[in-house]
Amino acid sequence: MDDLIIDFVTETSEHLEAASSQLVQFETEPSNIAIVTSIFRLLHTIKGTCGFLGLTRLEKLAHSAEAVVSILREGSLATPDLVSLILAAVDRIRMILVELDRHAAEPPGSDQDLIEAFESHLALLEGRASAAAVLDTAAPPRPADADADGKPQGQSAQGHQPETIRVEVGTLERMMVLVSELVLTRNQLLEISRRQEDEAVKAPMQRLSALTSDLQDSVMRARMQPLSRLFSRLPRLIRELASETHKKLLLVVEGGETELDRQLIEVIRDPLTHMLRNSADHGIETPDVRIAAGKPEAGTIHIAASHEAGYITITVSDDGRGLSLEKIKAKALARGLVAPADLDRMTDEAIYRFIFLPDFSTATQITNISGRGIGLDVVRENIETIGGSISVAAKPGKGTSFGLKIPLTLAIAPALIVEVGPHRFALPQQSVIEAIGFGEGSHHRVERVQGSLVLRLRSQVIPLVDAREILRLDDAPPVPQESQLAVIMRVGTQCCGMIVDNVTDVQEIVVKPLGASLSHLFCFSGHTILGDGSVVLILDPAGIAKALGLVQVLELGVQNNIEPFVPPREKTRLILFRAGNDALKVVPLSLISRIEAITDEATEVSDGMLVMQHRGFLMPLISISRENETKKERPVLVMGIGGQSVGLIVDEIIDIVEDFLDIEIASAKDGTIGTAYIQDEVVEIIDISHYVKIARPDALARGVIKRFAILLVDDRLFFRDMLSPILTAAGYRVTTASSGAETLSMLKRGAVFHMILTDTDMPGMDGYTLAREIKRDPKNAALPILALAAHAAPIISEAAATSGMCGVVGKFDRTALLDMINANLGVEDLGTHDLEKRIIQEFAA
Repeated sequence: MDDLIIDFVTETSEHLEAASSQLVQFETEPSNIAIVTSIFRLLHTIKGTCGFLGLTRLEKLAHSAEAVVSILREGSLATPDLVSLILAAVDRIRMILVELDRHAAEPPGSDQDLIEAFESHLALLEGRASAAAVLDTAAPPRPADADADGKPQGQSAQGHQPETIRVEVGTLERMMVLVSELVLTRNQLLEISRRQEDEAVKAPMQRLSALTSDLQDSVMRARMQPLSRLFSRLPRLIRELASETHKKLLLVVEGGETELDRQLIEVIRDPLTHMLRNSADHGIETPDVRIAAGKPEAGTIHIAASHEAGYITITVSDDGRGLSLEKIKAKALARGLVAPADLDRMTDEAIYRFIFLPDFSTATQITNISGRGIGLDVVRENIETIGGSISVAAKPGKGTSFGLKIPLTLAIAPALIVEVGPHRFALPQQSVIEAIGFGEGSHHRVERVQGSLVLRLRSQVIPLVDAREILRLDDAPPVPQESQLAVIMRVGTQCCGMIVDNVTDVQEIVVKPLGASLSHLFCFSGHTILGDGSVVLILDPAGIAKALGLVQVLELGVQNNIEPFVPPREKTRLILFRAGNDALKVVPLSLISRIEAITDEATEVSDGMLVMQHRGFLMPLISISRENETKKERPVLVMGIGGQSVGLIVDEIIDIVEDFLDIEIASAKDGTIGTAYIQDEVVEIIDISHYVKIARPDALARGVIKRFAILLVDDRLFFRDMLSPILTAAGYRVTTASSGAETLSMLKRGAVFHMILTDTDMPGMDGYTLAREIKRDPKNAALPILALAAHAAPIISEAAATSGMCGVVGKFDRTALLDMINANLGVEDLGTHDLEKRIIQEFAA
């Protein structure tokens, strides 16, 4: 019985999260019967299972709520009070489940207050004086294992459900620990392999390294959860905030399918709640003020999540009044946080960051929601604790936007291994911008201003610290002046630098926390084991900044120099490399997803093109290196285009730099955009589109970064197996279904497709009926549906058009099929100049 209760609590808790969000949505869409039917089925399942398990208190409460929801399902209007009552019942059920999970028994107590309220609403809905009789007959008896329509649970109408299993979190954590140890062992073996240069061992080691990386990725994906699990609670929160503030609020959520480590989802839950409460209380104006300002009566809070280069970016924005720059300035001066002279030369962004300081508030009155000066400082601390950052932007009268940048995971991360004398340390690569050599003969200068070191880097002045001083390494002898190195790090929105002796390696490190006795060392965030077996400490850039007293400089943007500089335009991070016998070459770093090393043994020739195995798929390679030069390993720049990869083989990676990308001399040569002067070198800017067009022409034709998803529906396996490879080879992401019922099930579960190809003649539900059923949902009104037939006869075309399809094509006409798909998806035949422009705009932005 204990196992049954555990399973019941787990499954019911998950369903309750969805029910809360659906109820809030139902309040705004009272005619959406599908939502209330889903809620009814949940309550009915809870009631039936409770009867089986003997949970009488939970059964009575679920039965009362089910009776009211049953009337709503029949078309009665859901009032805000009734929705609030059902939400209160959901909260009470959740509380009972928590106690049930702890003690394997229902907590003592009565829910008569809610039950009587339900009876009152039920009587009102039915126009009767008493609801007692209705409660006894609201739901006809059904087996406990049946759903609301009387069908046995586990047997969907479509008959096809994905297979899943439940795994304890502890098991996943244990797997992560084992994979972490495997990564450490892999690094040690690679170190031994490099030293011994044994050709017999090298190939198995490369295979072991690839398998370890794949296993690591798989375990990481198992720990990942979609942000929709976090976002599902937000509609309920917004509803409550609207009631408390007497404002009209709309919530728009995008990117719920974006996945993040479950540990980090829990960490960002409270910060996200704080930002929403601030937007509702401080940002959004009251309805009368918004109408007077020419805005819609209801304020909109927009949340968007996306994946970007190893980080998750979450943006929380509103269309409210924005931040008052003058009020923030006055508050900062009144508290003595900054001198008037420094305030005058601070940027707006730096001034806005004052709001992240403790006890800083510009609110004129304190409410139960906000106004005490606490909240945003907690947000900043929580986000920075996990290696993330937060930014804020605002426009007076237009709104405020908060940006969270969060690492995908905390368990395994790439790091630079730096040397300071005889000591080595790991520095998280995500915080490093670049490494700069300075000293005699270098045009970069280090000066001491007001007792502090600063580095003049290009036109910027960056606070600098010697690692020997901050880490108190008295046994580390100084290095010669001509070979000094500064690692430039980003902390928050600003930069600082640390002087080290050398950067020896880049490794994937397993982050292990420091013991309690070392937790007071703010300069370190943990320790790790390197490939040679040595234990090194992991440096914490934020902790180094705090220990230096640079917190005010970095957080508030006050530069300790007399020459503040604000760049008039953005610089671009570039990969500087050598390829061929001509000048050095560069390509924007944002166009490159990975840099890998390959050997000739790892490549093969297929269809006249060089290819290699890359993360389970074949990746075409294009070489622009010197033809006759033989190397054991050569670097490959991996570009992700349209969901696929292309590798560019070069001779040598020189550096990663940050500079203005100004083309001074245009080029007419294929593969080169032009010539520029970067880092005191004449360099050629590579035209990535030229090489991608050779290897992946379909990817560029699809619009550079968008890989369209197509659903292929046919009851015959022969045609699914025949057409699916054709569509995949053309660069589309293909999903197949064997029936109309399976297709509707996919769409109901949230599957998103850019186009559907369906056979017209299928048993059970033909293609025409399927198209009409799909088009019933307003969100699919613009979804193109293409009919597949033996031949495109006029009578078939007429029937397809009547059912809402966009056309008919023959199953065996490959050319016509691809042409019609491209035409309906708006795929363009772009020229090289347009492709280059699209790449720069969509990747480098």
